[in-house]
Amino acid sequence: MNIERKKANLILGMVLSITFLITSIALAGGLKAVKKYPIPEHGTLELNVPTSWRGDIHKPQENLPPTIIFGPTKGNDFQVLITVLWDNVGEPDFNSPEKVRALVEIDGKNILPKAVETKIVLREIRGPNNTGYFFLLRTKLTNQESSDT
Repeated sequence: MNIERKKANLILGMVLSITFLITSIALAGGLKAVKKYPIPEHGTLELNVPTSWRGDIHKPQENLPPTIIFGPTKGNDFQVLITVLWDNVGEPDFNSPEKVRALVEIDGKNILPKAVETKIVLREIRGPNNTGYFFLLRTKLTNQESSDT
């Protein structure tokens, strides 16, 4: 696979996780700064995040993609996880909106049994060139959310 295709797959694969971060940033407010996170063998991910957040790269195993875990400087009021994904096998629909939505939904449903919250809410986010998805966990759904899922 050529380098340009790898870069495109990396960028589009990240849409899955970055959408959650974008929403959280919009809600967080405050000063923001561009922070750089090295992604071994795939370049550097640059994110505009609140300066009051700490971000640590976690790589669970050698053959798994890294996850950037954001949280407040003090305490543990929230966590935003961004897992960088790329296509290793040349799957044509790797970063299609349908596949990204399905992956996000699966991740949310896998977290629910361990969470205090009892409901998952999927949301779409659109940029000029891409569509992504994120999920929120809630203890109860509003009327609008229950019709969206």
